[in-house]
Amino acid sequence: MTSAPPIILVIDISTLSATTTREWLGFSRAGVCYIPHVVYEEMRFLYERSPDPDLERVSREFTRFYASSGWQITEVMGHHSLLKSSTGHALTKRSRVALAVARCALGLAQQHTKSMVVLVASDRSVLQRVYDIQIPNLTGIPGSALLQWSRSGQRPVAVSQKLQQMKASGMLETVSTGITSTYRSTSPTRTPGRSPQPTSTGKAKRSTPPRTSTRSATSIQPAVSPFPDWFPQVASILSSMAALAFAGLVIWLIFFTDSFDRFLPNDSNPSPATDTDG
Repeated sequence: MTSAPPIILVIDISTLSATTTREWLGFSRAGVCYIPHVVYEEMRFLYERSPDPDLERVSREFTRFYASSGWQITEVMGHHSLLKSSTGHALTKRSRVALAVARCALGLAQQHTKSMVVLVASDRSVLQRVYDIQIPNLTGIPGSALLQWSRSGQRPVAVSQKLQQMKASGMLETVSTGITSTYRSTSPTRTPGRSPQPTSTGKAKRSTPPRTSTRSATSIQPAVSPFPDWFPQVASILSSMAALAFAGLVIWLIFFTDSFDRFLPNDSNPSPATDTDG
């Protein structure tokens, strides 16, 4: 399967001026937000000397928001013939800023080829120019589309189409899943000629004894006896019977026969007569 690429949002000043701080937080859930340096400078200018109270309020809110937003300011610029100003026509300041933001989005797309770069602007002509460049990882949407994206979590059609182009062009990284995934060792690669580094606790790692292979353990067979399993039990029974028979024989010989009488002294013989003289 293919992993979804990171989303980079390049936000124009027109999008910031038409939304609130709470909606800016929602933009961060859709992707990583980048502010071109020209937009940042314009917001600072509005913060200091804006004649419009609404723009001044937005610039002040953005100045407080940016400090802890995690948004990034970039000066990256890309160059393309479709993003150049037409010769012989004077551009307004708003149009010059819009073209500069588009060139910034192009530069980020050229720099981050594995990411999906989305220009968020209100100038329809600039969005059309970005679309005509036909770079697989670069597209543009209006601020209203980004607002709906951040609320619903559903990507705009223009973004989904570009993701399909990135997949077709092989710009998305393939991630293996299941039992066929590539195993990565968690232990660091040892550099030849260097001793292993100690652990964070400062103690040497205790070496573990090698495991005994299960296959080698099961290959050891017990000694086979030359007699059947029932032979020891029968031999024990026969020995007991033989001992009982011998004891019975001894008792019978002692009490019921005269065979042992010759080994006993004979007390029944009369003592020799003593001659007595008158």
